Amino acid sequence: MKITIVTDHRFFNHQNQIYDDYVFDYNFFKNYLDVFDEVEVVCRVQEINDLDCKLVKSSGPKINFIALPNEHGIKWFLNVQRYIKKKSLSIFNTDCFCFRLPSMAAWEIFRLNRLKRLPFIFESIGDPEDAMVSSEDSVVKRIPSKVFGHILKNRKREIVYGAESGSYVSIAHLQKKYPIQQGKSTESISSIRLDDQYILQDRKIFDFEKSIKIIHIGSFIPLKNQKDLIQSFKILLEQYPQAKLDFIGDGPTRASCEQLVQDLQLSSKVSFHGQVTGFNNIVNLLDKAHFFVLPSFNEGMPRALIEAMARGLVCLGSDRGGISELLESEYLFSVGAYKQIADKLNGIISGSSAEKLEKISLRNINTAKGFENSILQARRNKLLKSLRNTL
Repeated sequence: MKITIVTDHRFFNHQNQIYDDYVFDYNFFKNYLDVFDEVEVVCRVQEINDLDCKLVKSSGPKINFIALPNEHGIKWFLNVQRYIKKKSLSIFNTDCFCFRLPSMAAWEIFRLNRLKRLPFIFESIGDPEDAMVSSEDSVVKRIPSKVFGHILKNRKREIVYGAESGSYVSIAHLQKKYPIQQGKSTESISSIRLDDQYILQDRKIFDFEKSIKIIHIGSFIPLKNQKDLIQSFKILLEQYPQAKLDFIGDGPTRASCEQLVQDLQLSSKVSFHGQVTGFNNIVNLLDKAHFFVLPSFNEGMPRALIEAMARGLVCLGSDRGGISELLESEYLFSVGAYKQIADKLNGIISGSSAEKLEKISLRNINTAKGFENSILQARRNKLLKSLRNTL
């Protein structure tokens, strides 16, 4: 039995082997082999001549890829239908589908599947409407972005409603906005693969007199809103000149964030590490930090936040989506209110006893334990088995 996973994620092809610069290594897809005999992945693929040491290998035994052109934005929106039709014979040489949503490729396959009627499940990993939001957009640009987001929202709703079953990365908010048919089963499953060995066994120890380090891990895209964190850090430095800020990740808005750091004369205090692969390397960076801050406009169930909680960091985030489902209100702030971020950091640094910091750390560790891989994999297998039973 073969399952075909459909995603808009971009992979890399080097000498007929597929690689990724994010988290989708071979083990990620191997999880589906617990239930199915073969996995195929429909995705965008970029050809590369040189193999970057930061890339992780995605292809392997029983995991194959159907490559679509690596296009983005409006070009991808306009051309994806043609690309899917061109590869339709290969794509539909399967028993069932798993649509990782949002995905324009999934929408086109879903449309063609109205005639084929192959069963499918979904994995809801984000909100396409919220992903179109950016504080940097002009009023003129916000209008088409809003219209585009509305189209993508309706497409996702239609796919989810027609699925056999599915999973949401959120605890509740995506379920409300993108409901499945009554009587169909769903699970709340983060896309994180968090092994027990990466969860801190005891509380983290804090000593702010020696150092104060804040870390942010995430793609540099408008949705992540890193500029608010930079602005808040400028304010915090006035009170705590020993503070430092680390950014992990890459993307189109990185250059403008680096420019903001220069303009605010923070270059000696803010580090941009670029893309970091391998969770051991990420753990090393997390363990050197005290705070993790996520100022996003919205999130499904943020992996990076859960990983930071697993290492016992004090975590703050915007009061949106899955962030507010993970953190207590005391550690939430309004989007765009960068002074509020600085105030909350200042309050914790100056007003928290060692005992309170230990309680915060332990609470976050215990929350992260609920996302341990064996727990979530059991839920995934339940959905995959229900899909296989329909064949």
